[in-house]
Amino acid sequence: MNVMSSIDFLQIGHGQQSDARMVVERGVTDSQRIEPAAVHRHLFYAVYWIHEGRGIHSIDFCGYEIRPDRVFLVRPEQVHVMRPEGMMRYSAIQFTEEYAHLFTSTDTLPTVADLTDLSALQRMEVLFRQMDEENTGNRPAKMNMLQGEVFLLLTELSRSSGATRDVQPLPEVLTQYRQLIECHFSEKHQVAEYASQLGISPNYLNVLCRKHLGLSALRMIDSRIVLEIKRLLMENEKTISQIAYGLGFYELSYFSRFFRRMEGVSPAEFRERVTFSGKSQ
Repeated sequence: MNVMSSIDFLQIGHGQQSDARMVVERGVTDSQRIEPAAVHRHLFYAVYWIHEGRGIHSIDFCGYEIRPDRVFLVRPEQVHVMRPEGMMRYSAIQFTEEYAHLFTSTDTLPTVADLTDLSALQRMEVLFRQMDEENTGNRPAKMNMLQGEVFLLLTELSRSSGATRDVQPLPEVLTQYRQLIECHFSEKHQVAEYASQLGISPNYLNVLCRKHLGLSALRMIDSRIVLEIKRLLMENEKTISQIAYGLGFYELSYFSRFFRRMEGVSPAEFRERVTFSGKSQ
């Protein structure tokens, strides 16, 4: 079954082609233009603030409970779908990378944040209203204002989730490592290849990863590869062999063993049983 059907890689506004760089919608109750009911990928950032409703929001194979005053952040390339139980009312902001550039570490942002106090709710309401007014207006320095407001929005999400408490900035070399993995995971699978680009030893890179991220350097590469495999398996547009070769695996048997070691099932079994419902959190 092709669960992705024809809505893979949607643009802002969820059309196949769009010139918009930001969309702000407040108090949406049923808008397929903002959030279709089928699994899809974004090419942009999206923030969803739930006002009413219950259900499950699945983001990259994890299911999160939909509930009032919960805010979700969906990043570019992530696969997601919201499955409400009945009516759901929410507000949404969709924006391209250029609006998020002031926030230099978006990969550390939470996927879910709960607005648990009145002041946080009031600040969020002000930000949504200001961004809506700025985006639909034609005032001087519009881009600069919106970039600043996106920065405040993302900071508010980070603070509401507790992600900023006692968190030390990552060493620059680890930020670079993450960026390199994102750019080259389909052809570079060895820590030594990245360490060479960074000008450090594989052992030192591994020590840094374990100290600051709690993962080995190799695990970071492997996890990114597995995530992409799962995304591609869900799309159901390529054969398993095509996925393997496209991600730099030249032996299908090794590809299958690698995936089974990471996920506990074969690629074929994962494709057959995936329902994208996940476990609620």
